[in-house]
Amino acid sequence: MTTLEIHAREHLLARRAQLVDLTRSRREESLIDLLRRVDAALGALDVGEWGKCSVCHDPISPARLANDPLVTVCLECLSEDDRRALERDLEAAARVQRTLLPAPLLRRDGWEVAFAWDPHGVVSGDHVDILQPRGDGMPLHLLLGDVAGKGVAASYLQSHLHALVRVVAAAECSVAELLARTNRFFCEATPAANYATLVVLRLHPDGRVEFGNAGHPRPLLADARGVRPVEGAGVPLGLFCESTYEVRDLQLKAGETLLLYTDGWTEPERDGKEYGAGRAAAVLSRARDLLLPDLIAACRDDLAEFLRGVPRDDDLTLLAARRV
Repeated sequence: MTTLEIHAREHLLARRAQLVDLTRSRREESLIDLLRRVDAALGALDVGEWGKCSVCHDPISPARLANDPLVTVCLECLSEDDRRALERDLEAAARVQRTLLPAPLLRRDGWEVAFAWDPHGVVSGDHVDILQPRGDGMPLHLLLGDVAGKGVAASYLQSHLHALVRVVAAAECSVAELLARTNRFFCEATPAANYATLVVLRLHPDGRVEFGNAGHPRPLLADARGVRPVEGAGVPLGLFCESTYEVRDLQLKAGETLLLYTDGWTEPERDGKEYGAGRAAAVLSRARDLLLPDLIAACRDDLAEFLRGVPRDDDLTLLAARRV
């Protein structure tokens, strides 16, 4: 039995227990029908037929099954009305995600921040947020994360992570505590198979940066010494509920830049060759003196040149912070 099937069985059994309790007190036809669908899915798991389209008998997308283990029809076999309804739902989800994004360019307290958020599909599992200081002299927070997986299921967890971080960050706590609390809540509220990576930067008005990393690709720092990765990474969010995190301090001078990114920038491949962190560092070295929006554009253009028309298969987000 695959990990997806194990997860689906656990989810369906838990849902079934809840439905049995509800139908004992409320004999509603909709609840009874849902219980029948859950039993049918459990029966399909037992005979190895779960996850196959009832029309064409081809496998259904794992992302759709992870999001809803009761799905019985693949996208290709949906009726025209069902297809339009699904498209409307996806468009609504995309609008919600975009409303949660911060402004693409910010200048405050000696810092300039810019980002680009480019979903692979309609919605994204990449998380980007900028938390404004709550008062004069207070730090600015930058967050960049990536929920494991793609598509709708990942976008749901991304929205969940967005809310969690904002609630935790509202309290006075260190960067290490922010990561530890977010991890604990994320771990307790999501299935065991799900996890996310996250980088937190706390930018102080004097140029000091507190840096915490929960399993995310290492940011690149362009300073007087050249371009190099910022070392330090902890366990991704959601794997172990009691994980702890270390925090590094950096001191940026005028003109120095930190570039954060998701693996949709460094891991795309063409002809079996990965774009890679080395090429990423090289393009940052060439573009380091550009305005931040132009710097980010140069990074995206270099990836497009590398791929030469080969489509990306993942979300892509770039976030840059410069001391000005």
